[in-house]
Amino acid sequence: MQLKQYDVVIIGAGSGGLTAAVGFSKVDRRVLLIEKEHMGGECTNTGCIPSKALLHYAKTHGATSESKTGAFDYVRTVVTDILAKETPAVFEQMGIDVVLGEAEFISECSVKVEDTEYQYKTAVIATGSHPRLLHVPGLAESDVLTNQNLFQLKEVPDHTLIIGSGPIGMEMGQALAMLGSQVTIATIDNEFARLEDKTIRPIIRQQFEELGVRIETNAFIEKVENDTAVFNRKDGDTVTDTFSIPFDKVLVAVGRMPNLPQGLDVAGIAFNEHGVAVDTQHRTSNRYVYAVGDVAARLKFTHVADDTARQVVTRVISKGLLRINNKKAVPKVTYTEPEIAQVGLSWPEAQAKYKSEQLMRIEVPFSENDRAKTDGTTGGTLVVIARRLNGAVLGAHIIGPRAGELITPFTLAIDNKLSLWKLRRTIYAYPTYSLIIKKAGDQFFTTQIASLKSDLLNLLKRNAPKLVAGLLWIGLLVTLSRYQSSHDMNTTETALMIFDFVSMTVWGPLVYILFYTIRPITFFPATALTILAGIFFGFLWGTVLTVIAATLSASVAYAVGRFFGSGLRLEDTVLGNWIESLRSNTFEAVLTTRLIFLPFDLISYAAGILQTKFIPFVTATFLGIMLGTATFVSIGASLDIEEFKMEGFSFSILEPQFLALSALIFVTSFGLSKLLKRWQAEA
Repeated sequence: MQLKQYDVVIIGAGSGGLTAAVGFSKVDRRVLLIEKEHMGGECTNTGCIPSKALLHYAKTHGATSESKTGAFDYVRTVVTDILAKETPAVFEQMGIDVVLGEAEFISECSVKVEDTEYQYKTAVIATGSHPRLLHVPGLAESDVLTNQNLFQLKEVPDHTLIIGSGPIGMEMGQALAMLGSQVTIATIDNEFARLEDKTIRPIIRQQFEELGVRIETNAFIEKVENDTAVFNRKDGDTVTDTFSIPFDKVLVAVGRMPNLPQGLDVAGIAFNEHGVAVDTQHRTSNRYVYAVGDVAARLKFTHVADDTARQVVTRVISKGLLRINNKKAVPKVTYTEPEIAQVGLSWPEAQAKYKSEQLMRIEVPFSENDRAKTDGTTGGTLVVIARRLNGAVLGAHIIGPRAGELITPFTLAIDNKLSLWKLRRTIYAYPTYSLIIKKAGDQFFTTQIASLKSDLLNLLKRNAPKLVAGLLWIGLLVTLSRYQSSHDMNTTETALMIFDFVSMTVWGPLVYILFYTIRPITFFPATALTILAGIFFGFLWGTVLTVIAATLSASVAYAVGRFFGSGLRLEDTVLGNWIESLRSNTFEAVLTTRLIFLPFDLISYAAGILQTKFIPFVTATFLGIMLGTATFVSIGASLDIEEFKMEGFSFSILEPQFLALSALIFVTSFGLSKLLKRWQAEA
């Protein structure tokens, strides 16, 4: 077997693979691109490009005898033209080696194609996906269409049955109907286009029905007899109706399945029926291998594969310094007539994440847009979901002309936190469809001004705990200041008085524990109090008292989190990656966070918000904070109070043995967290 070595091996020449190959080649990496079937992948050959070409032809030519036979010829011409720029020779001119064949992993850092082994420093799996099929008794394989063979037809079928009402089913259903086929779309969903906004669903259904498309919902195919599909209509598990649909061809559009390369087990790459498992940086369980696109992503879009591949290239060449951002807003477009586009949260998702009084739903019909009036395309609607008061855009849903282009400003707004206040101040050319965005901003403005008083009152109610805590601290500081003035004391003398009370009276430890316990309500920094414990009580008793107090404090924060949880969104904070772990493995997750010194209160609030089990939470907290507490108590214990009383603050008052002890405990805690993570991975 021949042996060749590369910096990067990329498996799959679709959107993600080609983007990665070009990106790595531009930074002088030696790149090998392996493609099993055809350059350009699913998108160019059997997906995005041919489907949009068919839609364009259908909208342009309509149902004529010529278009019925010429549509697919046109599609193949478009695909051939685009593929001319995606041949192996084109990429080899860029310095990318191309091998046509099936890749198989044969070790952690090598693959083979036929009789040649290719070793790599980095590999990217970008093998895409294929249509999910249905097993239907009596349905002949020759009658089944998917996106992979649809565009090889010679002419448009007279009767087409489409199973599935997702983007592929809708786009191809409308295109074939426009070209003269009698189309029926059957879906198991209880509503047509159920993934679209509630305002959009009836509009697109009406468009399809006016075109002559028959739509059947709650429809479960049972069998095929004599070119006729037999369906059961169901309400739950109960069959309520049986009906039949004749067909010439059946287009199955019920989802996608990953194309998994051979030898994943050998390479130590974890996978399941949903695809290759990746972490937040799209790295597989083999640290040398990444996976992008349909083979690994939940959102199976060409533009997601392209973006992820770009970020993987950046991450690899920066040696992990630049990390992958998985929180980007992802737009989705369905290229029907009219187009449908969406980005961000749906209305139900927004209601689940925020309280209803925090949200505003804005609907602007295209009949209010002058360009739509001139073009006679006033049947669409823009729906914007935003936060009240600040106008932050949470989601946008559009049905209408140019929806795919109009969704981009909203994608930009979500990613860059541009509010409707800013969008409405932008100057839009007149007359353009984009002016509908300004209309949405104007509607937000007028509605917000009218409800400003009630919204501000709701804001005050939501932030009442913080306001109370703030007033408490202001009152405490004012009282302390007046006390100092009336007794002619400076800050140092006041601090020493407090020190004497806490450290030299029987009430001191009790006051300390009580204050530490209620600290999550007052928002006093835990670290500062822990260091003070070392000053007040010394290393040993300071550690003991603080472990007790901090455990009680964590319990209070947990209770606060449960009570106010519906108003806090930890998914958007640094704790986002820990949420699933906190839910499923409370003890291990909390113990790990305590050992690595993650924000103490945020962990406690998160545990309460997510309604984790209290006993594992408090047990893990008690055990996990011992080392962290000792670390900060030892810092306080390093302060020589007698020296401080005589000379004030200087480095000479710090006792180095306690600082060294603090550093040692800190390193030990992080080491234990690493061992715990390794133990969890092995388990």
